[in-house]
Amino acid sequence: MSAWKWRQLYAKAASLQLSALLHDGVTACSSQFFMQLPEDLATTWQQAAESAEAKHRQASSEVAELMGLLGTKQMRPILLEPWASVGLYPHPEHCVSARVAIYFPYETQGHKADEWAKANGSRHDESHKHILTYQWKSLDVEHRHRMFLLSNKLNNMTLQGIIEHEWLEGGTSHVVLDGQRIETVAPTLAMLTALLSIVKTTINEGLHLWQILDLGIMLRQQGQLVDFVKLQGWIERLHFGRMAQHIGLILTGLLGFSVDETPFMRPEEADADSLAGELLGENARPTKYIRYYPSESIASVMSSITHSLGNVQE
Repeated sequence: MSAWKWRQLYAKAASLQLSALLHDGVTACSSQFFMQLPEDLATTWQQAAESAEAKHRQASSEVAELMGLLGTKQMRPILLEPWASVGLYPHPEHCVSARVAIYFPYETQGHKADEWAKANGSRHDESHKHILTYQWKSLDVEHRHRMFLLSNKLNNMTLQGIIEHEWLEGGTSHVVLDGQRIETVAPTLAMLTALLSIVKTTINEGLHLWQILDLGIMLRQQGQLVDFVKLQGWIERLHFGRMAQHIGLILTGLLGFSVDETPFMRPEEADADSLAGELLGENARPTKYIRYYPSESIASVMSSITHSLGNVQE
């Protein structure tokens, strides 16, 4: 590529907070003659990767410390994405996120955790139902009293039933973070919430590429542990098959996944270029997704309006 194209690529990667991850690919191809990466940009890119590593070390240590503190107080914190999948990356130190989502499956422990957060954290916010957000050291933390919430009440009731049933069956797993073994969600349920997170974010904000990368890593590293028959049943019960199809098309059409690696999609509808481009190329408009996930899109619009009116009243 030309020097101009390289600089455009770096600027885009930096804006998406993916420059360190992309640096891994650039480094792997550095011996290729046609790379032609400008030397000054190579230095800048290397420095960005080193900066990401330092931020990751600090955040990783703080996440492990926070989970340890909550765990020793018998609150049973469950680490959710994105930190639960960071260790699956070839170079975890190049994944940077200051957002930490923690699930408390039991109401009593969850309330105790909230009281602890109010006493030890700052910038508390309880404006969203079943969620407390606050800052602890350099971390933006969410305490979730529901693992995941959907806007449509019927869909949400179904989802909570799925989560509760899986939890009663012992659906947990573990990750190692900063040398500490931390409880997280079992692969099949984690895959469901990862898909739903992409769906909900896309409807409300637009597609976030890092969520697609996290899902791809989960599929490559833990796909053999996922019960895709069960997952497909959940997708049908929650009525987001067409949105799951779009996600699969991005993975197969743009990131080189095979249809066999994405069993939650229907290969007979694999018009990858047009549908994946449609998701990546436009700004978020909830009404755009009515035909793909009508129940959630409409409920999301109404929820946003209600929340906005509440803020105006305040």
